[in-house]
Amino acid sequence: MTINARYPSTEPCPELVFLFPGQGSQHYQMGRALFDADPAFRNLMMHLDAQFARREGVSLLARLYGSLTAATPLDDIHLSHPLVVMIEYCLATVLRQRGLHPDRVIASSAGEFAALAFTGRITIEIALDMMARQAQWASACVAPGFMLAAMAPRAWCAGDPEVRRLASIAGVGMASATVLSGRRDDLEHLETLLRGRGVAFSRLPVRVPFHSALMAPMHGHWMRRYAGNPHADTLWNVIRQPFDFPAALAALDRQAPCVLVDVGPSATLANWVRHGMAQLPAQWHIHGILSPWGGDVARLQQVLDLAAARRGGAPAANTGTPTAAA
Repeated sequence: MTINARYPSTEPCPELVFLFPGQGSQHYQMGRALFDADPAFRNLMMHLDAQFARREGVSLLARLYGSLTAATPLDDIHLSHPLVVMIEYCLATVLRQRGLHPDRVIASSAGEFAALAFTGRITIEIALDMMARQAQWASACVAPGFMLAAMAPRAWCAGDPEVRRLASIAGVGMASATVLSGRRDDLEHLETLLRGRGVAFSRLPVRVPFHSALMAPMHGHWMRRYAGNPHADTLWNVIRQPFDFPAALAALDRQAPCVLVDVGPSATLANWVRHGMAQLPAQWHIHGILSPWGGDVARLQQVLDLAAARRGGAPAANTGTPTAAA
């Protein structure tokens, strides 16, 4: 998904693009350094968590920032699904409050819900409700599944009948990487097959077969609950259909200066851009902020300095004004 976030500026500055990744990028303690150091980010996170706790009866932040470390897979869909959206929405909102107004946003998978909320197409409350309901219905209606990143082109995966027997193509992250999804019972067979084919792979911390026909049993629940929402059909396709990040990226002009800022938990899309393009345009500058390995506050400051550069002023201070809403 690519969304024009505002009318392009007539000023001679690089296009600014926010990147919103999806499931697979999450981890326990994600965003903790910013939560502790940045009042605006912390207050917005706490505000949304309090709303979610009143509706759903659970505090996401209490689980996210508990005793588990980033090394523990965050694969409980009831936590990971709304948390991905909450983290990305809050970080993007704080950047906008500090003067970074993107010309465009590009989103993938679950990140599309955060991007639609950030650009005002849906409210963040609706976005988080959609994530909670997906978790509820997937647990109740959908067979246990998996998602796996295979270091092989989409055409290779599509052309191997044994791969297609065991999994569906869930999406394309970059030309040399394809995400597969399928039934949990087939996961070890698929991994054995890929090893035999000499294909590297990694499991994603996702136990639901998103972007496949296996999601069909929850379609009726989705359409009944969101029948009056103008984005219901589009967002169902986000859940059910494969994603194609390189196709979304193709909307950008490779000959023009561009700054891409990944607002996800692990800078997944930024890394796909860096490592997935055959030739990265010299005039593109790519930034991630959050990482399981620390350094988030320093990287936030680097990105905030972009706002000053776009305005032609002094570097922005990473202090922020406490806020409870976007």
